[in-house]
Amino acid sequence: MDSTFRDLLKKGDGIFKDKSALSPHYVPDVLLHRENELRKILTCLAPLVENKRPTNALIYGKTGSGKSICAKKAILKLPDIKEASVAGIYLNCRVYDSRYKIVQKALTDFDSSIAQTGHSFSILYEKLLDVLDKKNTHAVLVLDEIDVVKDLDSLVYTLTRANDELKHGSISMLGISNKISFKQKLDARSRSSLCEEEIVFTPYNALQLQSILSQRLPLAFQENVVEESALNLAAAIAASESGDARYALTLLLRAGELALANDSKKLTDKEVEAARLAADEDKARELIGSLPEHLQLVLYALSIVSQDVQYKKLVEDDGEKLYFSGEVYDRYASMCKKMGKEPRTARWYREYLHELEVLGLLVSVHSGKGIRGQATLIKPVYPAEKIRKIIEQNLLM
Repeated sequence: MDSTFRDLLKKGDGIFKDKSALSPHYVPDVLLHRENELRKILTCLAPLVENKRPTNALIYGKTGSGKSICAKKAILKLPDIKEASVAGIYLNCRVYDSRYKIVQKALTDFDSSIAQTGHSFSILYEKLLDVLDKKNTHAVLVLDEIDVVKDLDSLVYTLTRANDELKHGSISMLGISNKISFKQKLDARSRSSLCEEEIVFTPYNALQLQSILSQRLPLAFQENVVEESALNLAAAIAASESGDARYALTLLLRAGELALANDSKKLTDKEVEAARLAADEDKARELIGSLPEHLQLVLYALSIVSQDVQYKKLVEDDGEKLYFSGEVYDRYASMCKKMGKEPRTARWYREYLHELEVLGLLVSVHSGKGIRGQATLIKPVYPAEKIRKIIEQNLLM
């Protein structure tokens, strides 16, 4: 191996032992604080020990609440069932986002030659039924982020109808979603067939996150590298962000990388704080980059006004500067015209401001009488310079 790579590996020995232990895909031997939820999932699968179809279930909870890891843990236990032939198949629905792709992937797990494209859906469907029937196999599909499936009603109808046609074996679903209200978009028939059992995952609190991080610590880091206060800080930050365990793990991973880059032998509060700032910037970049064009242009106009001394501003008691929304609209309209685009009306602009506030990208304040009547004052949540760079790279370039 090249000496450069050897040096890098040697350098990493001082901080990390195994980074994969901090990955959201890592499945620990013991799931902390999710014993009850795991038991509920296993209860849905329990009919398999009598060679019967298990119960469909929907698993809800915010990001990082342990939904996916619990479902993966459950299907890892399926080989322990000796009374029936069982196949657990995990699918990320952001990749397998249609009925066709899901049925094709399920069939591919039994027959890899099907991976070749060109087969019609009806052929894939009949082949899957034939495999399950002949092998008397129960297929348990874990559909992660099921709400993004484009033709979800068709998928649910197809898979539940399959059980009526199968003489042996079955197909069942464990659907995972961050949105507890998504099922309302399904038609009544799909809801009744899919939602046989619902399992809700509550967010982790700070103490639970501390114990989760402590569990991963000896696996991921060298001994005595992470200071206890740094671990507690990462847990506290993640607890304030909806109890997201993934975020807590990411903070420790990034903090470790920062310590490594700075040739530090310790991971301290300083690295965790720096990791938080970097994670917030990534979050802002992802969120802003996904906005429709005119929403980005409104936010861009606000960032320009925030940095231009010619614009009038008010200063709050805490020193934060607020800007008149009317002046931001004028700058937005001017930008649109220079770009050859038709600016949206003032009514649409007010809707855009509301949407940006709901997304946590700006704050609005309604002034009292005496300041241009009753003006709306706004300010960006993220630093104006960072907003400008993100939108310039994403849209204007």
